[in-house]
Amino acid sequence: MSPEDSKDSTEDRNPENSENPEQNQASDVGTPIPDYQAGQRSITVRGGKTRRQMVADKHQLQVKTRPFIMVALVVLIGLLAIPVYAYFQNYVFPPRELALRVEDTEYTRGDVVNFIRFNQRMSENLGVPFEIGNSLFDALQTLQENELAFQLAPQHGITVSAEEVDERLSSILGFVAVTVAERESQEYKDNVEEARRQFIHRIGIDEAVFRDFIRKSMFKERLRDVVADTIPRVQAQVHMYEIVKLDGDFESRLAIERDLKSGTPIETVAANHSDDPNVRRDFGDRGWAPFGISPEFDALLFGLDGDGNRILPIRTPSTPRFDEENNWWSYLIVEEVQDAREVDEESFEALTTRGMTIFFNEERKNFDLHMVLDSAIFDWVNAQVRLSALIPSPTPIPFGAGALPQQVGP
Repeated sequence: MSPEDSKDSTEDRNPENSENPEQNQASDVGTPIPDYQAGQRSITVRGGKTRRQMVADKHQLQVKTRPFIMVALVVLIGLLAIPVYAYFQNYVFPPRELALRVEDTEYTRGDVVNFIRFNQRMSENLGVPFEIGNSLFDALQTLQENELAFQLAPQHGITVSAEEVDERLSSILGFVAVTVAERESQEYKDNVEEARRQFIHRIGIDEAVFRDFIRKSMFKERLRDVVADTIPRVQAQVHMYEIVKLDGDFESRLAIERDLKSGTPIETVAANHSDDPNVRRDFGDRGWAPFGISPEFDALLFGLDGDGNRILPIRTPSTPRFDEENNWWSYLIVEEVQDAREVDEESFEALTTRGMTIFFNEERKNFDLHMVLDSAIFDWVNAQVRLSALIPSPTPIPFGAGALPQQVGP
């Protein structure tokens, strides 16, 4: 087929092109494409705007609404921050605040609450309501002394082993093995382990925490033995009596002194003059007392004047002193003095306690100590202790409120 025949056949298949060749050429070349700009990737037209213009408008709208979004976010964060702040203020920060420091060792409020709670459970195991009262001050004082004893232990050769802590914990839980065989028996171990597990569940404190309390308290006990060894078992003592009167008038003292000087036995004088309801049982006898048992009376009972004479002579009533606790007046009388007498066990324990107080007061000067004791920590700690109490503390009943109604008539 010739080229002319091929061209003719093509024109025959496209009659429109063959009929209007000039018009067809004009539409391909002369008619411009609307809104077309060189360099644009799209020629899409929506509402008379190109895609680039729509992107620009969207960006401008985002810029305008951005301040409102930021304000909304700030308000939302502020609203969420209020309960979060309250939670941290009430539950997170207070337990972590410092309550006590001994050198580099610190105790937080939470540690103090755990210590009180441990002793609280000890009381409740015995069926005794835990008295909150001065529990915070007592806890801080005890924690400080236990830590001081622990840090002073190497100087006095004091040690406490883990096995000794185990034995003490077993005794706290009510298990005391009489023999070694009993302690080593599987039944005994199982019973102790079960009691220990129940105690941990009930107390709500990690075992390592209260074991540390027990361990350091044992250091203090052994330091107490060291201090006790420095206290003489034989000391000067006075045999003291007390006569109680509901009033402290001068005539009462003269009558007591007159009977004593006449040689009347002091038991008889006490029975005749004392208003103490227990006078017929003890005749006012307060026993033998060494120096240091009653610091407020030591100067009176053992002191000497400038001439070497006793400030309170033998068988002479002292000036009356008012006892606010019992709401009465009392006269002290020294019946006898001995320069060397063995101290009884009760008095020796009191002297040891006094010796420990003196010992710690001297040692505190050598330590960096800090104790926080204010109304804020007092209220917070007591609130936590009350929440964890199993046995409620007794509430005082007004006088007469618990009396039985009297029967009226015959």
